[in-house]
Amino acid sequence: MYLLLVILVWCFFAYKFIRWESVKEQYPTILFFIVINMTYNMLYYQHTLWAFRGVTLDWLNHTIINLAFTFFICPAALVIYLQRLPHTTKNRALYMAVWVVFFTVLETLFAHKGMYVYGNGWGGWYNIWLNLILFIVLTIHYRKPYFAISLSLLGAIIFFLLFPIPLEQLK
Repeated sequence: MYLLLVILVWCFFAYKFIRWESVKEQYPTILFFIVINMTYNMLYYQHTLWAFRGVTLDWLNHTIINLAFTFFICPAALVIYLQRLPHTTKNRALYMAVWVVFFTVLETLFAHKGMYVYGNGWGGWYNIWLNLILFIVLTIHYRKPYFAISLSLLGAIIFFLLFPIPLEQLK
């Protein structure tokens, strides 16, 4: 079961690389990510652009996998990312690029194995842009949350214009 393996790997990374006494500093940004991710999943529930697919167990669907990513895997990754964020702009850009490439490569590998699928006009190349924008906004949120929220609202409007949701598909 890939999901369990991925969770265990990120638990190991969390144990090894997170300074637990300072997680409260990253907590608001983790919550911000969770709100963004859950909002996407709610609004695009019937019009999915990307989705997880379980390949080992029939009951392992997008919702279960996404909950694991939203509440275990991504928070661990974000805390590690934010706790090691460089202070200089040049180093920060390179550091962010490494994380964008890392997540994009992971998504590409999962897509190649059939565990991450695209639909409704979305494709793998869009993930690069989405990851880049996501890491930029999360980095900004860590330092300037209100500015990041404003950027996110503007980004959401642009996203909805590029990938509209048929209103009849909303619950």
